[in-house]
Formats: sequence, C-alpha cells, structure tokens
Amino acid sequence: MTLTAAPRRVRLLPALTLVPLLRWTVAVHSVPDDLPWRAACPCGQPLWTNAIRPSGRCTACGHRIGAPPYTVEAAAAVAAVALVLSGRTGWALAAFAWWAAGMIVLVFVDLAVMRLPHRITASTTAGFLGLLAATGDPRAWTRAIAAGLVLAAFFAILAVVSRGQLGWGDVTLAVPVAAALGWHSWTAVYAGTLLGLAAAALTAITLRRAGRLAAGMHLPLGPFLIIAAATVVVWP
Repeated sequence: MTLTAAPRRVRLLPALTLVPLLRWTVAVHSVPDDLPWRAACPCGQPLWTNAIRPSGRCTACGHRIGAPPYTVEAAAAVAAVALVLSGRTGWALAAFAWWAAGMIVLVFVDLAVMRLPHRITASTTAGFLGLLAATGDPRAWTRAIAAGLVLAAFFAILAVVSRGQLGWGDVTLAVPVAAALGWHSWTAVYAGTLLGLAAAALTAITLRRAGRLAAGMHLPLGPFLIIAAATVVVWP
C-alpha cells in the first residue's frame, strides 16, 4: 500500500457513515406533492431506525420504503471515490461532500415521485455556499452565487413559457447545480447545463420512439442536471 492510498481510504470512511441518514431522508421525502412527509412505515413503525438498512426494508414488517436496495449506498460510494480522486482538500472538499449528499437525496426523490423538495435544495445550497466561503476565495465564491442566480432566472423563464413542463423544483435546483459549476468557471456552467439538458432530451426521444414514454409524460429533469454537473465538477 502506498502512502497516498491510506489517507484516501480514510477520507472515504466519514462519507460512508452518513449513508443510513441519506437513505432515511430519501424515504421521508419520497411522497407525492399532495401528501405530508413520511414519518413511519405503513405498519406504524418509525422510519428511523426501521428503514435505514441497505435493503430499504422495514425491520418490523419487511415492507420496502424509499430507494431501491443498495442504490443509495452505491451512489454514496461512487461520490466519495470521485471526490477523493478530484484532489480537493480542506473546506472545498467538505463543501462538495455536502453538495454531493444533498444531490444524492434529490436524485432518488425525483426519480421516485418527480419531486424536488425545496427544504433539501435550500439546505444543500446554504451549507455548500457557507463551506465554500471558508475557503478564502471570494472571486470563485461570487461567481458561484452569480451562476446560481443566472441559471435559476433562466429556468424560471422556461417554467413560465413551458406552462408546467418545467417545474419550480427544477428552478430552485438550478441554484446549487450552477453554483457548483460556477465555482470552477463560467465555461463549466455552460458545459454542465447543456450536457444535462441534452442528455434529458435524447433520453426522452429515445424512450418515446421505443414506446416506453407515452405522449404527454415527462422524465424527471433533476437527475440529468445533477449527474451532468457532477461529471463536469469532478473532471472540469
């Protein structure tokens, strides 16, 4: 084992300990808009700690709640490895780890119920920008905020023009997504946004031609934007 391999493995451990919390958060928020946040399994047992195992099944009744088995764990492991390989350290590493955790939750909730909870988006954005402020790079921090506001304004216009085809959850998601990209450069903002929108459009066209996406049905945009942004962030 090399001297650099051991510290990298040590950095992965704190991220992996948060996985049960991420799975619980996904289970709480994976409900339609017209229902309150989930606090318990249908059998009446509280979600914490009855639905935080990798299987996602309630320890009392065996009912599966939230994300599919082992998917949150796999996503967290990939994110942790990507962050280590990105070479970030200190406050920047902490900021992007916080961002990654929030984005993982949003991806799974959006895939489950096509909903992007504002409370998750807001807390992710606040923590991310707060930790980035501690890095002492005011120019990059200002650019991150500006990028978030610009993309959110652009998405807000699209939401109005499209008359509901673009949700307001996507508008608020634009802030942390663009902020993460803007921390690097404006070029990263353009690249990440275009990559996410293009991937969503191509996937929708492919599924419609294959008869797997009915006319009038839409794909959740959040996962495409998040995965595209993460790709550009890790390999700018």
